[in-house]
Amino acid sequence: MDTSCGAENLKGLTGLSPFPLDPSLAPLLLFDDQHDGETIFLYSIPKRQLLGRRADGFRGHRYWLTPQGWVLMLHLESHDSFLWNPSTLERISLPPDQENLLQAAQSVRCLLSLKPTDPDCVVLVADLAHALIYYCHAGGNQWFEHEHEHGKSFNEGLTTLGGKFYAYDLYHDEHDQIVTLAFLPYPAFTTHGLLQQRFPIGYTRFHCGILECRGELFVLSFCYHGISVRHIARIVVRKLDVSNGAWLKVDTLGDMLIFYDSCRGYGASLDALQLGLRKRDCIYFLMPDDKALYVYDMKRGTTAMHNLGPSLRDSLVPQFLLPLASI
Repeated sequence: MDTSCGAENLKGLTGLSPFPLDPSLAPLLLFDDQHDGETIFLYSIPKRQLLGRRADGFRGHRYWLTPQGWVLMLHLESHDSFLWNPSTLERISLPPDQENLLQAAQSVRCLLSLKPTDPDCVVLVADLAHALIYYCHAGGNQWFEHEHEHGKSFNEGLTTLGGKFYAYDLYHDEHDQIVTLAFLPYPAFTTHGLLQQRFPIGYTRFHCGILECRGELFVLSFCYHGISVRHIARIVVRKLDVSNGAWLKVDTLGDMLIFYDSCRGYGASLDALQLGLRKRDCIYFLMPDDKALYVYDMKRGTTAMHNLGPSLRDSLVPQFLLPLASI
């Protein structure tokens, strides 16, 4: 999801710019009320601290957060685009948006195929409203547009693994399928059918998300009782064997934690030890129209809700601002 910077007054919070970010604060949640371009709010998950700061790094730009930790920035006047590391302020130049492709994009997801220093890295911007993708190569000189027929798959979620992009088509005919997008160097889509039962028994509603974890494709199934989607009864974790369409249930994440944004359809897995978080086997997730951070304990099968700031509007939905991924 793309945003423009916003502001809200919170008592006791300073107005100093937080950038460059202290790495010990990550992962963070970024709140943006989209009102005046002066202030955003950051919440440090390890420190359990809400920070109100001036958004000097974002002013005058449209921006998109990626699950790899980099931020795609578009300068509104010059149309210059670049990748930005909020922890070091490093910038990696990208082609200018000369044809206003990024400016016109709606309901956007942005991902990187590889480290941006890799010459084969593709920066992908998926316009979910129009079944379009925009992409460029790191070190290239142009943004490209490509129309595709996998809009439903992309709406379910996107992830990156081994230099390729993957989407999960939950409602394809009688079976699910994985959609793979590779750049050879032009966009090439392939599909892989999944032949086994996808849902646990005893629940009335589901939604799913795909992400990379430990070098494999994982799918999260959020399970509900009744018609409400506000109370999650269970999260089932499976990893996919794409070669034969098999589901393999995952009972433990080991030292890994999953962070999943169910509003925007992307997620990431991070090492709990490196983050300084003591709890293991947990899934941190966000819900639509909700400012809270939710934590699902896989061992106990319970969900805890964390109210991140009583002064924040309840419908102000944050985004995950993650540390840089090794990819």
